[in-house]
Amino acid sequence: MEECEHIHFCPISYLESQNHNNSFGRDCGESHHEQNYKCALLQDTGGCVRTANEEQWTEKTEGQSDDQDHINPMAASLIQKMLQIEPTARPTIHELLNDEFFTFGYIPVRLPITCLTITTRFSVAPSSLDPSSLDPSSRKPLMVLKKGVERPLPDHPWEKEEPVVWGTSEAIKCHLSDMQQQLTRVNASKPSERRLVRQEEAEDPACIPIFWVSQWVDQSMKYGLGYQLCDNSTGALFNDSTCLILYNDGDSLQYIDHDGMESYPTMSSHPDSLMKKITLLQHFRSYMNEHLQKAGATMMAGANTTPREGDELARLPYLKKWLRTSRAIILHLSNSTIQINFLQDHTKFILCPMMAAVTCINKNRDFHTYSLSLLEEYGCCEELGRQLCYAHTMIDRMLSSKSPSSRLEDNT
Repeated sequence: MEECEHIHFCPISYLESQNHNNSFGRDCGESHHEQNYKCALLQDTGGCVRTANEEQWTEKTEGQSDDQDHINPMAASLIQKMLQIEPTARPTIHELLNDEFFTFGYIPVRLPITCLTITTRFSVAPSSLDPSSLDPSSRKPLMVLKKGVERPLPDHPWEKEEPVVWGTSEAIKCHLSDMQQQLTRVNASKPSERRLVRQEEAEDPACIPIFWVSQWVDQSMKYGLGYQLCDNSTGALFNDSTCLILYNDGDSLQYIDHDGMESYPTMSSHPDSLMKKITLLQHFRSYMNEHLQKAGATMMAGANTTPREGDELARLPYLKKWLRTSRAIILHLSNSTIQINFLQDHTKFILCPMMAAVTCINKNRDFHTYSLSLLEEYGCCEELGRQLCYAHTMIDRMLSSKSPSSRLEDNT
């Protein structure tokens, strides 16, 4: 459980299923007090958005809950109730379902697919709400949620700011380190030197990335790097390390400032200070659409792009850092994806540390997604082996860089 918002969904469905199951806890010989206690341990660990070490776990089993200032106050209150040392003092299943954590505020009917890698943006009120998801007798009116604090919508949409918790330097560095370790393991196995290579056995289409960069244009001598994601949204990482994204609806904007604070203006309603950057973004978009081909266009052509309920909660990843060498351009997205575009043959290499997978787009624009652990087992061709080694070198460079700039210097 990586984001605390997920806790709002997993336990309530679990509790409702157990509410109708008279054998709850009997299969494993546990009472509902013990089952609820274990739920609280998982909820507390997930809600703090970090892995509990042995000391923290001991504190939880002794009825203590740490880091409550980092989670929703109502969630903290519920956890405390469930972590009572005296079993009979813990709430029953019925009492849990009626707790304000589950009955207060907004619970969406469904989440966007982007929540698999990016925290959902609850600071923006959804456009519609399924009345069946709310019990009028118990739920209060829809409110905007921001880090567990309810407050009304401001008059100006660009004032709705929130910290990009999922894109902090610590979290990004952690995922980069994970990717480095994954590549270290697969490269150490020398997958391209096997006598018998069965690369096709390592394919795992389920691990295909949700987002990748389909086009880019380098104007960093003056302005920055413009790019387009596979969903046709357009972004620009400017030389001042701010980023602006225009969603594929042509109106919604997402702006990330120097401090990682997000705001959500629109093309029709935005502060004057963004006018120049919006104009540049439009120029980038026009140039790419008129002069460049889209990587992975065949994949997106077969995808179902019909808007679905919950899509209004989606947050797009943005370009965090980039590096251009004589051989390739390396793009690091805020959802921890690393994309390497090789300049000579126009092949693309997309690495996802959370899925432990790599997607290759060859010069014929064919898509192949491989599990890194399966490549370690079944081997790969020489070209893919060289690309894996190159990716490891580039990630090493990113991890060792101390530069605050969004563009890393090429020291080769």
